[in-house]
Amino acid sequence: MAVLRNQRFVFMWLSGMTLTLGFAIFFLSVSWLTIDVLRQPALLGLILTAVSLPRVIMMVFGGVFADRFQKSRLLFWTNLGQAFLMLGVVLLHYADAYSVGTLLLISVVFGILDGMSYPALSSLLPSLVPASQLQRANSLFQGSLELMFVIGPFLAGLLLTQGGFGLSFGTAMILIFIAAVLVLPRLIRDPIPDTSVLSIRQVLRDLREGIRYVKETPVLRAGTLSIAIVNLFVMGPLIMSIPILVGAAKGSAADLSLIEGGLAVGTFVASVVVLFLRSIHRGRFVFCALFLTLGAFLLYTQVASIPLLAFTAAMSGFLLMLVYLPTVTILQERSDPDKIGRVMSIMALAASGLEPIAFAVLSLLVAIEIPIQFLLIAFAVIGVICGLLLYRASRDFRNIS
Repeated sequence: MAVLRNQRFVFMWLSGMTLTLGFAIFFLSVSWLTIDVLRQPALLGLILTAVSLPRVIMMVFGGVFADRFQKSRLLFWTNLGQAFLMLGVVLLHYADAYSVGTLLLISVVFGILDGMSYPALSSLLPSLVPASQLQRANSLFQGSLELMFVIGPFLAGLLLTQGGFGLSFGTAMILIFIAAVLVLPRLIRDPIPDTSVLSIRQVLRDLREGIRYVKETPVLRAGTLSIAIVNLFVMGPLIMSIPILVGAAKGSAADLSLIEGGLAVGTFVASVVVLFLRSIHRGRFVFCALFLTLGAFLLYTQVASIPLLAFTAAMSGFLLMLVYLPTVTILQERSDPDKIGRVMSIMALAASGLEPIAFAVLSLLVAIEIPIQFLLIAFAVIGVICGLLLYRASRDFRNIS
């Protein structure tokens, strides 16, 4: 494959994989810590919100910085900061100093750093590979990340079983350190924008310009909204519900890793499928996948056994990725180079920034003892309605070949 002969892409690719593997191990470990050690299922939603909400805020501004500064340099410093944060988690473990306050603080800082890095990562790829290889590069890169999400939960379950939280958090720390080294600017050699020092006024002006650009471009607007629908009404509730459903079924860490691994398997297989797709009518394909994703999620809400939860989660992840990957490539192709960072930050906001809303709403309603299955069905039905409205209003996007 030609893209694998591109050394700069390979370094970025390896960095993304090690970083994602570290994240997967860390997040499953934190999830199980709140369920099994702290025994506070409602706290899980607060922790996920504490990660996601600052991530959303910084993601908006991260796109401005990605357009103004060297993207690899931003990635290096944010990854390095996350690695030191993991070191703090390891020290807390061995000091037996876990508390709700420290976990929430760590989650907030983690979210801030991740929000800064994501737009730079998603907008870096078009500057490393030619346009003719962009779809395959996106599929290979995202597919590899999804593979790490497959491996991560199983590896985390093994680490937790064999060595406890110290081993799992320590492994995550080492992997994130490696990711920072692999994305050093001297290895990636991406362009350095010719910009002056930014003022707050300039940042806000650039941010408004990016939002207006996406809003006034029909294809960019429709693609962003399609990603928003599947993440707000499917992925957010799915992530939130998995540990709760496992805990309700009196499952183990292995059961939790099985379902989260199933979700990752589905997204990985979809990435491989997209990698080998040739001529498709991408606009219609995305909308078809969107409605199938919502259907698979409805099926997920109706099952109770661990194997069936893993299977339906995998189906939902598979179909969601068939929405995400072609849409991301369309957005990259249709964006002006000097605005791509901001476009990708808005896309990232749609991809994961709306998840805090799902986490917060579900946490509140679960805390007042509304059945989780009822809540999941409600999210799915609202998603179908929003999808139908978007389909009717997105003729330009539907006609993209």
